Amino acid sequence: MERQPFSKCSHISELLKTAEELFRSSSSSPRLDAEVLLAHLLLISRSSLIAALRDECSTEVVAAFALLAARRVQGEPVPYITGEREFYGRAFLVNPAVLVPRPESELIIDQALKICSGKQSVKFLDLGTGSGCLAITLVAELLASGLREPHCVAVDISQEALNVAARNAERLGALQYISFVKSNWFSESAAFSAPYDLIIANPPYIDRYEKTPIELSFEPQGALFSDDLGLKDTKEIISGALTMLAPNGTLLCEVGAGKREHLRTYFKTKHPALEYSFLGDDSEHDRFTVVKVVRK
Repeated sequence: MERQPFSKCSHISELLKTAEELFRSSSSSPRLDAEVLLAHLLLISRSSLIAALRDECSTEVVAAFALLAARRVQGEPVPYITGEREFYGRAFLVNPAVLVPRPESELIIDQALKICSGKQSVKFLDLGTGSGCLAITLVAELLASGLREPHCVAVDISQEALNVAARNAERLGALQYISFVKSNWFSESAAFSAPYDLIIANPPYIDRYEKTPIELSFEPQGALFSDDLGLKDTKEIISGALTMLAPNGTLLCEVGAGKREHLRTYFKTKHPALEYSFLGDDSEHDRFTVVKVVRK
C-alpha cells in the first residue's frame, strides 16, 4: 500500500477515518486498530488521541502512519506492529515468537484465583507460556491477594518465547517467582519438581485443516495447530498432568470451539475415573472453553 491514501490527510481525525476505511477488509475492529496504531506512533494514550482529533499532523507523522497502516492491511496483528498487548490490565511485550494474548484466556486466571483462594503458598506449572501472560498475571494477582510465596515453572518448547516471557516477568516484577524451562510439555522430566497444586495450559488446539483468519498466519504455527482434530497436545497434557498434580490438584487447559464431545469420549475411554468439567454452561453453543480436571 502506498502513502497515497493518506496524502490529503492533515488532521488526526482524517488519518483515523482513512485508516478505518482501509482496515475494513482485513479487520473486525477497524476503528480500534486505527486508534491504537496512531496512539502508539504519537506516544500518547487512546483517550488523549480522541481529545486531539482536530489537531494537525506533520507530513512525517502521515508518512510514518501510512507505513504502519500498510502492515495492518496485509493482516499483521496490531500487537506485533506496536510490540505489546494488554492482558488482565497489564502490558505484555509480544513479537512473532509468541502468540498474541487473547481476552478469553483471562478465564483461566479467574478460575485459578478461585482455586488458590485462601492458600498461603501455591506451586503451579504453566505449559506453553509464550509471552508469559498467564504465569506472570497469576503470580501478580496472587501476590496482590496477600499470598506470600507463589512459585511457578513456566514451560515452552521455544527458547525465543521463553526469552520474551522472562523479559515480561522482569518488567512486571514477577521474575523471582518464576523458573523458565525449555521442554516439549513434560519431555524434560528432570527439570520438573512435582507435585504441583495447579497446572495451567494454553496448548495448540486448532485443527490443521481448519480455515483460519489471515492474522493467524503471522503467529507461531506450532503454538496454534495440533493433530488429531486439534486435540493431540491437549490429550498429552491431560495424561502427563496426572503424574504432576498433587492430590486434589487441578489442571486448567484451554480448549477450542467444537472439541467438547471429542474430549468427553477421550475421558470416557482413556480416563474414566477422572473428574472433569467445562467452564461455562455445556448447554450453550460449543465454543472456546477451559477444561478443568481435578486429580483425586
